[in-house]
Amino acid sequence: MPASAKSEPADTHVPTKPQADNSPTEQEIVEEAPLEAAGERAEPTPTFIKPAKATTRHQPAAKKAANANKASELVPGALRNVGVYLPPELLAQVKDSVYKERTTYSDLLIDAFEAVDDEQIAKEFTPETTVTKSGMPRRAPRKRGEAGIQIQLRLDGMQVAWLDEKVTEFSAPSRSALVSVVFKLHMKAAQSAE
Repeated sequence: MPASAKSEPADTHVPTKPQADNSPTEQEIVEEAPLEAAGERAEPTPTFIKPAKATTRHQPAAKKAANANKASELVPGALRNVGVYLPPELLAQVKDSVYKERTTYSDLLIDAFEAVDDEQIAKEFTPETTVTKSGMPRRAPRKRGEAGIQIQLRLDGMQVAWLDEKVTEFSAPSRSALVSVVFKLHMKAAQSAE
């Protein structure tokens, strides 16, 4: 073979057929590496073309999470975390009680519902009206949950459903408000018993 043939670089780019719309967003041409075999020309290999990326609308992660069933919801009796907020002073009392009784927040809540009457709970969420000089009653603002610190109750599906029914029954503004009231009444009763 003549020396001039050895020094010539091999043609490594294979032309593709022109298309009507050959924009870079639809296709990318991947070039091949040059042949290193001296003096030999291999048959041209086909050029690989990356497929155009499909434009799909992605759902936000929050929507995906909301639509997905949690494993704890699919398995009967499986426990899951239910977050509730307690005022800092009440939380300190609850933590102290949990420590002394060697129990959990969830078990203490069950004990609290056992110890407190439904009438006491309902009274906490009943708006009180006062009569003014003119005789027209002034409506008191509805009680709301207080800002607080979150704790996790480990409850199963039936317990969560029962708790949600109680929120509706007592017209509580939230689970946190109901749990706070029940813990507060239970702590008062425990302190008066001592």
